[in-house]
Amino acid sequence: MSADRERRGQSSGGRSRDRRRDDDDNALAKIFTVYRFALRTNPILVKSLTSGVVAALGNISAQMISPQGAGGRIAWSHVMSFGAFNAVVTGPMTHYLYQLMENIAPRNTKYSALSRVAIDRLLFAPPYLLVFFFVTSILEGMSVSQAVERVRLVFWTALKMNWKVWTLAQYVNFCYVPLQYRVLFANLISFVWNVYLAFRR
Repeated sequence: MSADRERRGQSSGGRSRDRRRDDDDNALAKIFTVYRFALRTNPILVKSLTSGVVAALGNISAQMISPQGAGGRIAWSHVMSFGAFNAVVTGPMTHYLYQLMENIAPRNTKYSALSRVAIDRLLFAPPYLLVFFFVTSILEGMSVSQAVERVRLVFWTALKMNWKVWTLAQYVNFCYVPLQYRVLFANLISFVWNVYLAFRR
């Protein structure tokens, strides 16, 4: 009798776990459906918000694990500068950049993925990083001369790391990710990248 109750209990527990998994799957499916709808109706706004939120979270994560953190306190000016720059600049800029690349190097042309990667790595990344370090420094209250000095100190090291981290990621992005999701894919990679940038600064 006790064995039957135990089997029934195990069966009931298994069904409960299955229901929870189904509920989790349904919740994720609903979130993705809402995201896809928002992406179709307001693509630039959605990409701007996701870029800003991911950048801010990356900065917070870096501050939490950094041995040079401010005594366990979050420097919110850093978080806001990261989030604002990525929301206002990175999100819209990459939206138009990826669309432009579709015209410059269409998918059905020879070496299209390599051409896009070359454009992104050699023409886009260097000026983008330079502007990023300068603008975020100004947003944090630095003077122009202080911002220029920060750029001088960290730019070249950050650019070399950018080429190492992003070259393969962007090749995957251009080859296998649909156009409408490329900014989102880049956001996922940029979480780790923004942690690195926060450390560099």
